Amino acid sequence: MVASWTVTLPSPAAGSPGFDTTQAYVPTRSSELVALSLKDGTVAWTVPLTDVVGPPATGDGLVFVAHTRQVEALDARTAASRWRATVEGPISAPLLWQNGWLLAATEQGDAIMFRAAAGEVLWKQTLGSAVRVQPAAADDRVYVLLEDGRVAALALGTGKKIWEATVPGRGTMIYPLDDRIFVGSADKFFYCLAADTGKRKWRWRTGGTIVGTAAVDDDLVYFVSLDGVLRALDRSNGHQAWKVPLPHRPTGGPFLSGRLLLVPGMSAEVPAFHAIDGSAAGSAKLPGEPAVPPAWLQGPDGKVGRMIVVAGEGQAQLLVPGLPTLPGKPIPGLPKFSLPPEIKGDVPEWVDPGAPTEF
Repeated sequence: MVASWTVTLPSPAAGSPGFDTTQAYVPTRSSELVALSLKDGTVAWTVPLTDVVGPPATGDGLVFVAHTRQVEALDARTAASRWRATVEGPISAPLLWQNGWLLAATEQGDAIMFRAAAGEVLWKQTLGSAVRVQPAAADDRVYVLLEDGRVAALALGTGKKIWEATVPGRGTMIYPLDDRIFVGSADKFFYCLAADTGKRKWRWRTGGTIVGTAAVDDDLVYFVSLDGVLRALDRSNGHQAWKVPLPHRPTGGPFLSGRLLLVPGMSAEVPAFHAIDGSAAGSAKLPGEPAVPPAWLQGPDGKVGRMIVVAGEGQAQLLVPGLPTLPGKPIPGLPKFSLPPEIKGDVPEWVDPGAPTEF
């Protein structure tokens, strides 16, 4: 990947960015939320905000920010406050927006669903244990990891509990599909649960706590753990396809972009690996070691994506698919090459037509 732009924020980041299709939203240590254009990194607006919990969520033309005991919606274009709602107990996990719904979770184990456009509370479900991992949604369900090791499936529209399962350790990540749910745990196992019942299909033991998220394709599921290993398992039966050691301690990912897996970590480089066999595919250089976990923006085609990285000194950078431009000179007698207009029109403006197969 290559840097599309690099900008310096007014102060270092205080948390991971949120994003929509046109802007990224970065909370800073100076108690501000900064909106950056994804096109060129220019600052669209800056608004003072305090007690921000987790990355902002976006949807319905709004930016949703969790304060300690409040949820606030800002206009994504102007930063004007549209609504505020107070909740009982501190908010303990990142907000989740899903098709007009907004879910907040608290230290007491309450899951509270809002109508995102207006801030109206639609339902509240008491789960009895703190939620610290961002909930996830698929189809008509919301999946919540509780600190006591339970996994709960709730009806999106009513909050009714559909099923509840337990993993031996504290859940650290959740990734739902239509038919199965992948759960990472602090007990050093990666679990696959049935989406309809919560029953365990299989599990895989690792040498460290599962971190980041999961990435999936038609055949495999990919994940990382604090033993410094990237693994690929058959998503149906859990058999290991391959594993590779990482050059750094992972802090997020893996992110699947085309045929490459990107794994950010405590390093000023992001290594990439071929999804087919885990072989090295180069790396992307960053302006510094990331201060917060990067944000991954899936591309409109659902295959390639972009990554927003914020370094420790406040440099924000957008990485896009592509290869660095190689210096060269025209060869006498040969015409210059350029893409025909009809091909250029089929390539998204943020994608380098020559990639991505290697960094």
